[in-house]
Amino acid sequence: MQTSELVKKPIGIIKNSTISDVIKKLLENNISRLVVLESGKPVGIISEKDVGLFLFDDATKQGLDGIQLEKIMHEIEYIDEQKTIEECAGIMSDKKFSSLMIGNKEHPLGIFTKTDLVKYYSENYVGKNKITDFMTREYIFTHSAAPLFKVVRKMLENKVSRVIVKNQNEQPVGVISFRDLFRISLELGSDEDSGNVLVEQVRRGFLSEEGFGGVSLANEVMSDGIITIKFHEDLADACKLMLENNVNGLAVLDGNGSLAGIVSKTDVIRALASS
Repeated sequence: MQTSELVKKPIGIIKNSTISDVIKKLLENNISRLVVLESGKPVGIISEKDVGLFLFDDATKQGLDGIQLEKIMHEIEYIDEQKTIEECAGIMSDKKFSSLMIGNKEHPLGIFTKTDLVKYYSENYVGKNKITDFMTREYIFTHSAAPLFKVVRKMLENKVSRVIVKNQNEQPVGVISFRDLFRISLELGSDEDSGNVLVEQVRRGFLSEEGFGGVSLANEVMSDGIITIKFHEDLADACKLMLENNVNGLAVLDGNGSLAGIVSKTDVIRALASS
């Protein structure tokens, strides 16, 4: 199977949009990335992770309505439409890309993402690998009683877009992602009189020990519940579970029911690349 069979038209945003526009569109469409368009042609890509790392680590005094998205967007990676799915998985794994554009700058044919490759794996690699073969055993986590500013700092230090939340018994109970923080930012930063959102004071408040970053706890912010799967199950079953629940990863339990690691779409891409 060739990549041209997977491509789809991307959801785009015009280049002169602001970071605030990007966040709204990501949330409205419940997606992780947008293709940046100029005169109708793709010129870059911007992801939820790009926005999150910028949003909570940037020292500018501007509100996000005043910051152009081109400040943090990345170039698009194009590949030839004749490449196989497995070859593309290798490129994505090696270069840590979450999507690839098929064609070239003059004739872009469409885009495919990790999600598309996970679907491909679920349909074509049943029985090929166990979860334990490709799961990630080292993962970033926090505890439910941790103050929010510590959680955000951990995400920035490790450059991750989500962390698992454990309770006092070390059981996984939820996830905090940049998407959760974006929603809070919109709620706290909205100003009905001026129409401005995500002002500097709000986004910097996530890292403040004195502000709401210090008084808000992980369990007040997290998305409740986390989907689990046993370590010995088929990796294709993990793919199906991720797709059915529209999540990027699952908590992996060992034979005693304890958390042994995670399996994510990135792990599935590694499995495809090794095929």
